[in-house]
Amino acid sequence: MEQQHQQTLTNLVYDIYEDPTKIDEHQELIQPLLSDLIATAPVGFEGMATMINTHISNGFKFKNPKIQKFELESGLLKLKTYFQKINC
Repeated sequence: MEQQHQQTLTNLVYDIYEDPTKIDEHQELIQPLLSDLIATAPVGFEGMATMINTHISNGFKFKNPKIQKFELESGLLKLKTYFQKINC
């Protein structure tokens, strides 16, 4: 995944974490980036990419704002760590 796409994905997830009302408009932008994240995961990082996808996707599925926040925060924290590790 290109670094520009990494930054875009991180910004979009952070944006909906801060303002959950944007979840519907950002979902269609985030889904292709999550697919790219999984498709381009380096060997040994496939599980982490899948876990990030699961957390962020769960943020879209649940309607309870507390659960959405939890899932998005979990995905965002893992996403930042993931990008730090693969970009070294």
